[in-house]
Amino acid sequence: MQKQDLLIEVQQAAAVNLVTQEELSAAFLAGQTSAPGVPKNRLKLSNILYYLGGAIVFFGIIILCYQNWGSFSSGLRIFVTLGSMIACFLVGALLYRYENFLEISQAFFLISGMLAPLALEVTLNEMGMDLGSSSIQLMVFVILTLIFLGGFYFYRQTILLFFGIAFATGIFHFLIDMIIGSRLSSSDAQTVLEYRLLVLGLAYMFLGYYVFFTSQKVLTGVLYAFGTLFFLGSAMALGGWNPNQNAFWELIFPLLVFGIIFLSVYVKSKAFLVFGCLFLIGYILKITGEYFTSGLGWPLALILAGLAIMGVGFWAVKLNKKYFANSI
Repeated sequence: MQKQDLLIEVQQAAAVNLVTQEELSAAFLAGQTSAPGVPKNRLKLSNILYYLGGAIVFFGIIILCYQNWGSFSSGLRIFVTLGSMIACFLVGALLYRYENFLEISQAFFLISGMLAPLALEVTLNEMGMDLGSSSIQLMVFVILTLIFLGGFYFYRQTILLFFGIAFATGIFHFLIDMIIGSRLSSSDAQTVLEYRLLVLGLAYMFLGYYVFFTSQKVLTGVLYAFGTLFFLGSAMALGGWNPNQNAFWELIFPLLVFGIIFLSVYVKSKAFLVFGCLFLIGYILKITGEYFTSGLGWPLALILAGLAIMGVGFWAVKLNKKYFANSI
């Protein structure tokens, strides 16, 4: 069938209300996701087994080190940790050259990424460096970020980008530690941590939106999930608890939650919807516990909170059915 003929038939069907715009959009999206040559975002069983095998290898190396650490010499400790990390990275790079081994190469990159922090920490510790120093930790994560983002530049493997982002998060954490120092009280340090997670959550959400338009869009769901968890979790924590609550954050929190839920429709993200609804339920319970714990107000508040939570659940299911059939 010619393209023009197909379009004419669609116009005729729409004119007599045989099809709706939503049905056409759903059919178009289904065709795109099943078309040959279109990359799939879902993990296959083989990928899961490769990653599972890689994780088991990692734990095998950790148990080997744990059982024999006292008998290892300084050089052997570096060889077992740093040597294993480098060897797995090189094996992954070599397997990447062969099309049939592209997927299994990611498993070796996974082992390398999981070993990397331990490998550098052990190496620097055996060299006599102070691992308690924020500057040393910052150096560790700068090196790891450069290695794995550099590896991603050459090999375009999603797992390398994942570790690159994770290690860049370490840079942010220890850079803030260097800036503020260690002179803060415990309450001030907690507040700084909450603001740190707030910024990190926003960064993850923006990065997830950017990644969606690249060939690494499989990471979008992960970034949205962690971004929403960090952002809303820190915003709720900043609100505090009676009698030390922060009025600004308690008042603005429901706006942030509803903003995330409505944003989930725009970006087609189930992570936004799920975490937004969970934090909305948590906020309802928090407010109920803070302000209605005495007298008849407490059972009445629980009844109202239960009805509100049921309403949130009904609304979430409705949104899920309407907007998220093929979402991230």
